[in-house]
Amino acid sequence: MKKKILIVYGTLMIIGIMLTGFLAFSLIKTNYTMKIEEQLVSNGELINEFISEKLESGSMDYMEFDKYAMKYAMKSKVRVTFIDKNGKVLGDSEVSEDLVDLMENHMYRSEVQKALKGYIGKDIRTSSTTNVEYIYVAIPLKVHNEIYGVTRVAFPLTEIRKINLTLLKYIILSVICGIFLSLIIGYRYVDNTTKPIKEITEISRKIAKENYKGKVEVRGDDEIRILAENFNIMVEKLNNTINETRDKNIKLKSTLSSMKAGIFAVDKELNVILVNHAAKEFLGIKEENVYKRHMDEVVQNEELKVLLKDLLMVGESTEKKVEVKLLEKRILKIYTNPIKLDLDPNRVLGVMALVEDITEITRLENMRSQFVANVTHELKTPLTSISGFIETLKSGAIDNKSVRSRFLDIIEIETERLNRLIDDILTLSEIENRSSNTRKEEINVKSSIEEVFFIMKRIGEEKNIECDLEISSSLSSIYGNRDWFKQMLINLIGNGIKYTNENGKIYIKVYEKYNKIIISVKDTGIGIPKEDIPRLFERFYRVDKARSRKVGGTGLGLAIVKHIILSFKGSISINSTLGEGSEFVIKLPIKKMHK
Repeated sequence: MKKKILIVYGTLMIIGIMLTGFLAFSLIKTNYTMKIEEQLVSNGELINEFISEKLESGSMDYMEFDKYAMKYAMKSKVRVTFIDKNGKVLGDSEVSEDLVDLMENHMYRSEVQKALKGYIGKDIRTSSTTNVEYIYVAIPLKVHNEIYGVTRVAFPLTEIRKINLTLLKYIILSVICGIFLSLIIGYRYVDNTTKPIKEITEISRKIAKENYKGKVEVRGDDEIRILAENFNIMVEKLNNTINETRDKNIKLKSTLSSMKAGIFAVDKELNVILVNHAAKEFLGIKEENVYKRHMDEVVQNEELKVLLKDLLMVGESTEKKVEVKLLEKRILKIYTNPIKLDLDPNRVLGVMALVEDITEITRLENMRSQFVANVTHELKTPLTSISGFIETLKSGAIDNKSVRSRFLDIIEIETERLNRLIDDILTLSEIENRSSNTRKEEINVKSSIEEVFFIMKRIGEEKNIECDLEISSSLSSIYGNRDWFKQMLINLIGNGIKYTNENGKIYIKVYEKYNKIIISVKDTGIGIPKEDIPRLFERFYRVDKARSRKVGGTGLGLAIVKHIILSFKGSISINSTLGEGSEFVIKLPIKKMHK
């Protein structure tokens, strides 16, 4: 406060003193210039009286204007110029006699033109003859009220500037002295005035840092003492109120933060009055402090903003399930309810929204329904086939040895298919249920891949398919479920063998790069259409259903591969050209086992 008062006081004082000084300087400068002009007019008129007397007794052509110009210039210390009514220079105190005739015509000089009209002409400019800036005063030279020419007197501005500069120095010195003395006096006065307020400020600073034990002690009987007493009473009450409020806020914040459901409340103007961490996450609110800010500024998603506004403006209890897309697609269930006072239920303060994220629940429900439908369909087909053949056998075909043998072979194939399907379902279920807490063990990547390759190479040879393995000699170990790792390789290589025609090739390449194990399984098979690649890892999804069943696929092999890779925190990508083949690239991070 003291500093501000001093700054304001000093600024006003400096402005006042400087304005006074420079106004005085401007006034003196103007008056001095006017005096010079008046003196020039007076000198010009005196010179004209003498010249007029000479002209009455003689001709203008025989007058020695050069000598007169020099004479009067020396006496009055000004420049004197005589000009005839045609603008020709007759004499000039600053130009020698032999050069006067060479001077340019002055007819179009503003002060000369005015003087030739019978008035006193004035002008300030730089002389083209001497290259010096002058104040020019031109007085008409009259004889019996007839204008014979012009007498022009001029005073150099350099002299005026020297005087003005000296005057300015004295004024600046006076201003500096005045400011210095005023600041000393003002500082002593402000210091004495603000000293009691400074003590109150110090105690206030301690209170701001949550130190409520300080008290203000000010002596005297003025308003400052009354202020100090009231301040002390206020501090005591404030201390009690803050302690009580802090306790309530801690309990409320703890409760809201621990809630998995989002709480979002606004007043009647749609300004935010309450929001917890869960609501910020669900509604895509990135800013930390949004209290008292309008909902339009806080919620960035336009679709969600419009929906919330519609729900909150209703003013009644509502419930709605919505699908929004923030960083990812989410399904939210929003309950709204008006906020009313207990003492006055008719008065509505705002609206509160309870937001629940049901994305995962909805996804699991959809997965369960789809999985049940897919499993039912996959089980129904072989069971129907088995049931049909059994009915046929029971109807008398069992007595025909060749028919019986063929039907029993088909029943056996369908039974094996059912077994494979059930095994894959159980494997997938196990991986999904144990992916987060599965047993971690060190896996020697090189030896594990070579073991799987030996098995799958023999299977490939049965279809006359060549399998080629290129593996780095030194590979880091990874940690996870060894059986799952092998199952992943078996499924991928087996998938390539199934969908590669005879005399085809399977290329397996394994190397280490960027702290990751890279496994590439490439085949020369039928390839995959681009539109089918995004859905390739879905359960029971088949690109060519007829071919899949023909080669004995269950539709769960790649789904199992995907979940195994996720259990290793890895990723998989597909490159495929229809009719030329496909390449599956797996990247598994190398992580050390935590002991």
